[in-house]
Amino acid sequence: MSRRMTILLFAVVAAQVIGLVVFATVRQVALTQGREVTLQTAPVDPRSLLQGDYAILDYEIAELPEWLRDEPPGTTIFVTLEECGEVWCAYRHSTWEPEPSDVFIRGRVADRRRLDFGIGTFFVPEGTGHIVERARDVKVVVSLSASGNAVIKQVLVDGRPFDPRQRDGSTSSP
Repeated sequence: MSRRMTILLFAVVAAQVIGLVVFATVRQVALTQGREVTLQTAPVDPRSLLQGDYAILDYEIAELPEWLRDEPPGTTIFVTLEECGEVWCAYRHSTWEPEPSDVFIRGRVADRRRLDFGIGTFFVPEGTGHIVERARDVKVVVSLSASGNAVIKQVLVDGRPFDPRQRDGSTSSP
């Protein structure tokens, strides 16, 4: 292999490693320094809830207001949140970043005219997805970075933290 090809190979590998480190760092900062909020999930068709070893999550705040429904897929939308009891609700949608003092989440318009916040899947141990599928109420605790990026911290199933050892509404001891 020529010297030029060797340098090019190392440059490509280094760029990929740097990209992974940056991605992981952004997520870790959001988890450790972000604002914690609880979001209510929206019902999802139970027949497609589980695909493989993850649960599909949709959120009440993901619905676009009428005036934004013509935005093309991929458009960034900011949802300013306000406390509504034990969960946070959408207060305002905008195409510009809210004030730093506001609590907001960044989403992108998805093909189905809802917002995708990057937290639409929750990986579960194999064979435990039925716990989420059969739940009456699912809430998600997320950590929001200062720029509105969200990371799932915890999933609450019927008011309790998701426990893959749970069977039919009861929790087994470790």
